[in-house]
This record gives sequence, structure tokens and C-alpha cells, in this order.
Amino acid sequence: MPNRRVTVINHYAFPPGSGGITRNFDMFSRLKNWTPHFFAANINHTSGQKMTVDDPRYTLVPIPEYQGNGVKRMLGWVAFAAGAGARALVRPADVIFASSPQILAPAAAMVVAKLRRKPFVVEIRDLWPDSLVSGGAVKEGSLIHKVLVGLERTIYANARRIVVVPTGWEDHFRELGIDVDKITVVPNGADLAEYDVPESKEELRSRYGISGFTAVFSGTHANYVGLDLIVDAAEKLPDVNFLLVGSGARKQWAVDEVASRGLANVTFHDQVPKSELVRILKACDVGLHTVTPQEVFNKGMSPNKLYDYMAAGLAVVSNAKVPLRDVIVDDEVGAVVEPYDLVEGISRVRDADEATMERWHAKARDLMADRFSLQASVDKLETVLDKSLYR
Repeated sequence: MPNRRVTVINHYAFPPGSGGITRNFDMFSRLKNWTPHFFAANINHTSGQKMTVDDPRYTLVPIPEYQGNGVKRMLGWVAFAAGAGARALVRPADVIFASSPQILAPAAAMVVAKLRRKPFVVEIRDLWPDSLVSGGAVKEGSLIHKVLVGLERTIYANARRIVVVPTGWEDHFRELGIDVDKITVVPNGADLAEYDVPESKEELRSRYGISGFTAVFSGTHANYVGLDLIVDAAEKLPDVNFLLVGSGARKQWAVDEVASRGLANVTFHDQVPKSELVRILKACDVGLHTVTPQEVFNKGMSPNKLYDYMAAGLAVVSNAKVPLRDVIVDDEVGAVVEPYDLVEGISRVRDADEATMERWHAKARDLMADRFSLQASVDKLETVLDKSLYR
């Protein structure tokens, strides 16, 4: 098959080495028969810093600098959609691919695809505007909500293929009148080879100053990730050390809250490139996946950090029992509990015997080698792109 070109429009398609979510780069850079070009914003959303990149496969679109979730951030959505769309109009491509969030990026890609008469593929990683309603940012039934739902439906209807990250979203698309036969689940995943590092756990612990039984949380420190639940757990479990790695709008709140409570068992670490994150994870004992309870999450999720933890050989504790029902279940690779049972879950993993830990680790390796390997997801993505060329 001849090599094809795909334009990837994703506001948050972080280049490698910049920290943050690199799903699109990790997958598209591994395709056998497709050459990608990425259009991403030049502001790292989690750190707020401007990014630069030497990779010729990347075009960083300038947007206004911003902090938090105010008007400047929304202006950035518009600026990115307009800037990426204008550039994509003149770049050679066989398929136009866009990823959410935010919803204006797929809208721009849809327009580009129509004007250029190219297949349009959309990847949905967050159900906008449902997640905005669930998080309290938009009122259901309001004018802006109705406009966003109409835009959402139009994007899905015009997409030749739809990629989703978790299973369980089919009913959402049916309610919008979308043919679910054009949907393919391409879950997040990890490459086990990236976690094969030469250093021992003891060497890594010494390098990063990690000691005792340590639970690590890595990722965006945002409103929806349940940082308050982690801080509460740290206060109730003084014999467990908590390491929070990353950046985000909610981080300063967590730092201040830990200080105000005088918690000596919580440490914060800045966002780091993937190669360093791998080493930090491997120095810890348990990976924390937490979310603030929201109805939209119960439709299903496929969190990237979960696969990072399992690939790093960590037991897992998650308070997303219902959202993760199609991914992992309780006592499979650790503790998967109800939203407010995080302390119970961490305590159970802390107190697990060696045989239980070995069983959890073996199951995690099996899951990562089979269902959630990065290569398996890459193969599914390649099939989606191939199919998009034909009606």
C-alpha cells in the first residue's frame, strides 16, 4: 500500500518531551503506511508555558497565553481552530483527522475536509458538551448548550469514521441519531518496552528521594481529578507517602491545602517528559487514578495514567469503579472502589501480602501485553484510516 498523508488537528497534541498527553503522537508516529502532520497549540495547557518543537511533522499554532478556565482560554480555542484550519487548507493530505477536546478543533477539521473533499475522521476523548454540563460550566438546556449539542451532532454526522477511547459511549451516539457502525474503540495504551529501564527500583528511589510505601498520582492537576480526595486520604493515612507529579489549574490549591493541614507525607513534583515519568513511577508502589464523581464519567473511560501505572509494574487504586467497569475490576490489578472509598482502597493495597501483589502484577502485564498495548491501538487506528478512504 502506498504511503498516505494524514493531517492531525488537536489543540492538545503535545510534542514528545514536552510532558502531558502525547496519545496522538505516540500512535500516529508508529503507523506503517501513513505519514502524519500535527497541528497543535503552542501553549502547554497543563504548565501554561510556550512550547517549541524541532520536529518537522509539527506545526504549533499561536494562541493567547492564559491561566485557568476564563475568557482567554476560550479565545485560545477560537484562535487555534482558525489558525489550524487555515494552515490545513493548504497542506497536502489524504485524510483530515481531528481530536477533542475542545470541540472547535474538530469543527475546523470538518470544514477543511469538506472544502478539500477529503475524508474526515474525528476522535472523541471527552464528551463535550456533556462534560461541561457535568462539571457545572454549562447549564443543560441553555442556549449555549443547545448550540454545542447541535455542533456536536453535525461533527459526528459529517465524520466518515469516529474513534472513541472507551467502550460504553454507544448510547450517547444513538441518542444523537448517529450510526454506531462507523465507531471504532481505540483505547489508550502503553508500550511496555518504554518501561524497561536499566536502573533498579532502589537506584531510582535514591535518585528521586522516594522512601516508604509510596502512592503516586501523575497527570493534569485539574478540577475533575479528585485532588481533594487524595489530600483527605493523605491526612487519614500518615504511614503512606503520596507523590503528585504534574501541573494544572488545581495544583496550587493542593499545595496550599497540604501546607495548611501540615501534612508531611505529601510531595509535589513538576511535570516531566515521559522518559523521566517512567522512572518516577517505577520507584513507587501504587498508582492512584482518581476522579471527582460526575455522571458523565459513568458512561465509560480509558485513562492513560492507568496504563502507565500497570506498565510500570505498580498496583493500582482507583475510585472510578463504575466508569472503569469495562477496563478493570476490583482485585484484578489492585483496588477499584466507590468514589469516596479511596482510603479503604489504598489501605487494602498497602496491606496486601506478597502473593496477592504478584497476582496483581501478573494480571497487569497480561492486560498490557494483550488488550492495552500501544501497538494494538496503533493497528486499530491504521485500520480506521484505511477504511476512511472508502465510503
